[in-house]
Amino acid sequence: MFNVMPAAIPDLSEPIWTSRLVARLERAAAAIGRLDARVSASPAAAPWQRRATWTGYSTALQVQGAEIDEIDIFGRECAVNLPGRPPMPTNLDDRDALPIWQRQLAQRESRYWRDELAISTDVPEDWSQRPALLRALEITARRSRADSTITPWLAVPGLLRSMKITQAVLPCLTIGDKALRLSPRDTQAIVLRNLRSLTDRAEEGLVRLQALEEDRLRAAAALHGAHRPGKLLDLLSLVQFVPVVSPRMLARRLDVTISGAGKLLSRAAELDLLVEVSGRQAWRTYMTRDLAIAFGFGVRPVGRPPAPPQALPDFVPALAEFDREMAELDSMLAGLGIDVSAHHH
Repeated sequence: MFNVMPAAIPDLSEPIWTSRLVARLERAAAAIGRLDARVSASPAAAPWQRRATWTGYSTALQVQGAEIDEIDIFGRECAVNLPGRPPMPTNLDDRDALPIWQRQLAQRESRYWRDELAISTDVPEDWSQRPALLRALEITARRSRADSTITPWLAVPGLLRSMKITQAVLPCLTIGDKALRLSPRDTQAIVLRNLRSLTDRAEEGLVRLQALEEDRLRAAAALHGAHRPGKLLDLLSLVQFVPVVSPRMLARRLDVTISGAGKLLSRAAELDLLVEVSGRQAWRTYMTRDLAIAFGFGVRPVGRPPAPPQALPDFVPALAEFDREMAELDSMLAGLGIDVSAHHH
């Protein structure tokens, strides 16, 4: 064996510029900017954030090699066993990781990345002139080489905010790539791949935010037209935060009988506010339409989906009541410092 000098690890913030890379960088920045602007102004921001943490967390687990899909985390966090899903792998010893991350994301100030002792903080002189997203990738690569756990991937949304790339914290922008941990030779491919991941996550986040906003309008329209809206209001605001529901879980949450919960769910499904995804099992399971489609349960409607109702003046009171209920749920969840799933079976 003869000694080979270790090659310097390439800096991802200094790639070889090609028109493809420029186009991909612009697309990623634009997609992130659009999502950030919408989340910052959205009436559905709180439930969106919560769901987006489940999405980001699923991504990070998958990068670490966990054999799970996003739907498994959604089911677990909503305390519902989903039809046709294998049980969660037992080696996922992570009961606390998600709530800890959610609490970190909720703290307004984030640490400056150069305060971390474990990573190299030497930066070239023109560092601040380099594109921010590429600097974020380089910092993530350094973190991932210093820490082999899930943490560097979960740190991406907070990093984007602390670098002022986003105003809001956008947990769905969790990305991860095993190749960042090896001293990468193939810098171009890594940069292109991760910019595409950021773009895809941001675009999907926007689609999901739009679905949440439409659900909110459709719920208010249904409440406005409802004969006795009572428990329906509770159900519809709950599913913004807990989008996967079963009669048993709902009976416990809303303090009604299981058969009363079943009737409520059927009513919401008739109004097309929830979709039943039970398949052939005895216990019934429902989820919001956009998730049913995303997770491969929902049948996409043929033709154009019905346009969401415009917020007409006559159902403004219903919308206000719905938003009040959502705000109450949000502060209740925050006050408990828990996920809704904490009182698991």
